[in-house]
Amino acid sequence: MPQPKGAWRLGPSLWLKLGGVALAGALLLLLLPQGGGGSEPPLTFLLGAGFFLSLAAAAGLYLALRLDLHVAPKVILFTLAYNVLIVLIKFVLAPQGVYEVNRSTNITGFLNISDAVGAAGAGAIVLLIYAGVYTALYRLTRRRVREVVRARVRSGERFRRIALPLVIGTVLLAAFGGLWVVLFLPLIMVGSGAEYLTFVFSSSLSVVIGFAIVASAGLAALAFGSVAEQQRVTGDAAVLASFFWFGLYFLALYHALWVVYILIITSIWPLKVVTPK
Repeated sequence: MPQPKGAWRLGPSLWLKLGGVALAGALLLLLLPQGGGGSEPPLTFLLGAGFFLSLAAAAGLYLALRLDLHVAPKVILFTLAYNVLIVLIKFVLAPQGVYEVNRSTNITGFLNISDAVGAAGAGAIVLLIYAGVYTALYRLTRRRVREVVRARVRSGERFRRIALPLVIGTVLLAAFGGLWVVLFLPLIMVGSGAEYLTFVFSSSLSVVIGFAIVASAGLAALAFGSVAEQQRVTGDAAVLASFFWFGLYFLALYHALWVVYILIITSIWPLKVVTPK
């Protein structure tokens, strides 16, 4: 059976764009200063790095979504928005939070994020958490698509179904701050990732990071919802799965770049570390 016009495929052109984003990120990391004043990176430095990485990611995402995947404008908007938030969290807010807590609390793990193995371990753990949430959103959307047999779900109803739980989650997050992470400690108390997440969610930025996480998850859910709507229109069952894998590849790319990024900035502005004997 021939595929509908505009059917989504992760072809060579898309991989070239993904590689272009990786190359742009790698070049930026190589251009970071080899020396820096002070005991921690200035916020302007982190914001600058986050801005250029966001720009590279947004360019690659836009070209891939528009030219390769042929998605609707609202899918592009939602996807760009949640990806920019992820970059902001990983490359600006989280490092700033770690350095803030490190002013008064030393890192004490055998492996830490200033060590190559520790950084890779922390990156892997955080990637698993991101990928877990992303996969859950995909599965929920796929289940919903399967349950829709007759009538279309109106746009307003779809938005409320997604937005209401997000609003409730945001309010609860604002009430309890970063304490929600305690519920997940049994799952993340392995390797250097546990201490990294503890530092991030112990900082004064924990509520801001929490809001950004909820917002990025909400935007990803809206993107999946819009993709599901397009799938119903085109009748191509591969649409949702292709979008899922596309997003997962970018998540993996961000975390790989983060490992290199965190190793570079901790070599320029060393963290206060006490290695247990």
